[in-house]
Amino acid sequence: MIKKIISTKMLILFLLIFIQSFQVIAENQNPSKWVENISNRALIILGDNSIDEKNKIELLENIFIESLDIKRISLFILGPYRRNLKQSESSQYFNAIKDFISSVYAKRLSSYSSGNIKVIKIEQRGKRGVIVSSLITFNDRPNPISIDWWIVNNLTSQFKVFDIRISGIWMAQEQRSTFTSYLSKNNGDIAKLIQKIKLQIN
Repeated sequence: MIKKIISTKMLILFLLIFIQSFQVIAENQNPSKWVENISNRALIILGDNSIDEKNKIELLENIFIESLDIKRISLFILGPYRRNLKQSESSQYFNAIKDFISSVYAKRLSSYSSGNIKVIKIEQRGKRGVIVSSLITFNDRPNPISIDWWIVNNLTSQFKVFDIRISGIWMAQEQRSTFTSYLSKNNGDIAKLIQKIKLQIN
């Protein structure tokens, strides 16, 4: 009888673990839920008054680093100058872009308050990924902000953000225009671009 009770409890425990695991997998396979998850994590940080600004920025930076497809974005930003990237420079360049995006955009985001996100549309782009359209309403602003998330799968089949469109402007594409313009005036020298990026961070 005792063995039967233990076996029943073990079975229930196993089923609970299985259901929770299935829910996590399902969310990872659902771009809408994935976007809501990372957005809500950021919004919770923004609304937590017990966290000072410096720590908020650090926590937001971690979300950016974890969620963005840094390598794909970095190569896209180079445009036609991608072929100029030397293997000896690649690691330094990728790290510079990672630090630039996470630091600059985390600082911008830290000026907002908490709020809520509403996904309004999902557009399949085939091999190019998925566009998740959302509205984020911040508590200190009367009008919601339109944010579109260009989601792709990385090599491990996990969702990553390739680009974000805020109020009609794609951020990576805007950065690509800025960086390629700089490279065109500096003989496509990526070493100089890396130095420029580092100066912008500091």
